[in-house]
Amino acid sequence: MAQFLKAQAASRDIFPTPSNDLFLQHGIYASLDATQQHIRLIRLSLDDHDGLIECHLLHPVPLAQARGNYTAISYCAGDPTKTSPILVNGVRFNVFANLAHVLDATRDYWRKTFPAPNSTRDCLLWADQICINQADLAERSHQVGFMRSIYACAEQTLICLSTGQVETKGIEWLIQLHESVDPQGDFYMYYFRLEHHLRTKLADPRFTDGWLAFYDIFKSPWWTRTWVYQEFISSTNIVFLYGKSSIPWRRVSEILPTLRKYRNFDHFGPHLIACESEVTETIDVVNFFVISKIRFDRVGPYDLMDLLAQSRHLRSTDSRDRIYAFLGLVQHDFGIVPDYSPGNTIENLLVDVASKIIAQTKRLDILSYACAVRGPLSSHIPSWVPDWTSTSCSEVRTRTIQDPEDMCSNLPSPRIVLHSSGHHVLETQGYYLGTLGVVQNWEPRVEFHGGNMIAEMAGLRYGRSKGGEGDQFWALLGARNILVLRRSTVVDSAYQVVEEAEFRRNVNVHEMARRYALQCQTVLIV
Repeated sequence: MAQFLKAQAASRDIFPTPSNDLFLQHGIYASLDATQQHIRLIRLSLDDHDGLIECHLLHPVPLAQARGNYTAISYCAGDPTKTSPILVNGVRFNVFANLAHVLDATRDYWRKTFPAPNSTRDCLLWADQICINQADLAERSHQVGFMRSIYACAEQTLICLSTGQVETKGIEWLIQLHESVDPQGDFYMYYFRLEHHLRTKLADPRFTDGWLAFYDIFKSPWWTRTWVYQEFISSTNIVFLYGKSSIPWRRVSEILPTLRKYRNFDHFGPHLIACESEVTETIDVVNFFVISKIRFDRVGPYDLMDLLAQSRHLRSTDSRDRIYAFLGLVQHDFGIVPDYSPGNTIENLLVDVASKIIAQTKRLDILSYACAVRGPLSSHIPSWVPDWTSTSCSEVRTRTIQDPEDMCSNLPSPRIVLHSSGHHVLETQGYYLGTLGVVQNWEPRVEFHGGNMIAEMAGLRYGRSKGGEGDQFWALLGARNILVLRRSTVVDSAYQVVEEAEFRRNVNVHEMARRYALQCQTVLIV
């Protein structure tokens, strides 16, 4: 515990890594060229040395040179206070206990897959805690910047779902299920045969027990972590490890679509009914990974804001990883560069990300996410900035305002300015539509600037949620929907974003402005 606290104190809010001061004193880490994509690999020994796992840290090489010649490791680090010693270049090195388990499982997998003496193939691995000098924050930031490439270039990725000694009945059941159904022939016929096999075996208690054990695999904490999502999506050849057993992802992916259909087990008998709710919950988590990978392989990179909103349930020790872990999977990273220096607080990062998105897109779609993604940090950041550290996210509404780019080409783009008060202010353009009056008979009364015809034209039906008396409705150019804004108490003549209003139809802001002679105004939002 003492060595962990020492490392945590030295790095402040940096991801807590076990202390390895003695190892660092030996100068084994050769410097990486920050201008190149250099990585380090380890050669894992398949034998114990005085009861310890041993590996050898190799000299850095360009990623392009190492491509296809190494195996990447993906695992859940777990409790950082639980560590195990291994030997790296003959020197004791403290690793997460879960990583020690992964290395041991990898040795077992390697012996079975490439048995001696027929194979003399070296076990070359990339494992983040060892291959990155965790004490060098600049190096860590640099390596994180191309993490997707590291996993994409690996010959294979070993994903370890276990964290210690486990019962492997679930994976053995899955392997036997795959071998029992002929995968040849038509795609649809295979799934028909698979479903028929499942139904005919439900009366066998041993079969249903194996099925339940299979779902235990998906209760692994691996499925809840932030970084492993990118590792999974980026990898092209995946093997799952669970204790001393293993199964390729391609086998799992062939069977999962059919297993996912069985979410209601009323007619399956008591063995599965007893675990229905728990199984359903674990399937939802796994489905997110499965569907994401299928979508990424077929469609390609995500929109950054969409991905950040969809991944709220994933966890990370360092809050900044809630953003950095997804940069390799998006169409545009907006110039966001991982920076783990202590001065780059999560609040600063959230503001920086939102500012860069606005500056480069010249749109205000991010305001929809700012309304939907609220969390503990929302009171410490501007109202136009989403709190991507939040573990929840309400639905982001589809675009309602028709705001063609050419209609506002003669207006200044949204920009972020630093107010004399120290607040980051969003300066943009928009139309004032009306003010929310007092509530009468449980219904809010809206006083519209141009009369009730504006409400009718906009299809506005505001059933007060967060808004209060005196809040205003604005159509901001570049925003998805009409917004409810509230006068700021900290910056004069500025507003805070409260929420989005609701509509019955699309709104053409410029047509509405022309018909009711609305004036486009400068709006300041804090």
